Amino acid sequence: MSLRIVFFGNSENVFSNRHFDALRQTPCDIVAIVDAPPSRRSSTNPAVSAVPSFAAVAEAMGIACHAPEDPNAPEVIQALRQLSPDLFVAAGYTGLLKRDILAVPKLLAANFHASLLPAYRGRSPLFWAIRNGESQSGLTVHVMDEGLDTGDVLYQVRVAIDPNDSVESLYAKVIDASVPLIGRLVADADGNLVRTPQPSAGGSYFSGATEDDFRLDWTQPAETLRRWICATPGKCFLNAQGVRIFADEAEAVSTPADLAAGTVLAVDEAGVCVVTAEGLLRLRRVHVNHNENTEASAVFAELGICVGGSL
Repeated sequence: MSLRIVFFGNSENVFSNRHFDALRQTPCDIVAIVDAPPSRRSSTNPAVSAVPSFAAVAEAMGIACHAPEDPNAPEVIQALRQLSPDLFVAAGYTGLLKRDILAVPKLLAANFHASLLPAYRGRSPLFWAIRNGESQSGLTVHVMDEGLDTGDVLYQVRVAIDPNDSVESLYAKVIDASVPLIGRLVADADGNLVRTPQPSAGGSYFSGATEDDFRLDWTQPAETLRRWICATPGKCFLNAQGVRIFADEAEAVSTPADLAAGTVLAVDEAGVCVVTAEGLLRLRRVHVNHNENTEASAVFAELGICVGGSL
């Protein structure tokens, strides 16, 4: 008899959809899906493109679909309990499951979290791993308990973070490495799961990114700012002449400059060089509002930002 599984995810991101697709290929019975509510689908995960989301696929298959604002509401718990699930599988779900709902599956609730737990618990783990200059990341499948990403580890995979990785490219590597764990989880759930408590040392927690996390801070080293821009092209920004300028492409230049951080050192065909705490950041391509990105020098010249100006 195949396992009865409830899948939890976010229908607007690739991470959830790829893992759901892998789950459909296993010998199990998906009895329901729980989608993040529309108000909580925003994420640093790459967004789904033209392919149908797992919610649309589940609906077409006649699978019970839920998208509650609160997954811990009594009516949600009752609806899932009536399905007698053996296992919960969560991948990219944005809600926190509490004790009563975690007691519903007969075996356990497993979560696919994109970090090497106990490091980077919480939201946007790959975003923060790149921003903090980590050399590797990965994914942990862990048992869900009442804490936030604190449950026993079932499986873990590692991937290297390259200097030019974006959040999107790193997610692609993590997904490719972790999708096979879906089949392994389903196969091992009949009594072969090995639970390993998370280490007490090395834990860290991060919340979701805010607007201030994308503001370019010239008191940071140039390489740090380049990494920020590379992680999320077109999202990091600076304000100049009352205009918000978004950075799409940049490079770090090691040339030292005895000037205040934020000083514009050059505006030419190579880009716009800005003094940082360590080295120069050359902005190559930027955009304003929703316009297409273009040469930074053209945008700065149009705004009248000249050499010697301060950002």
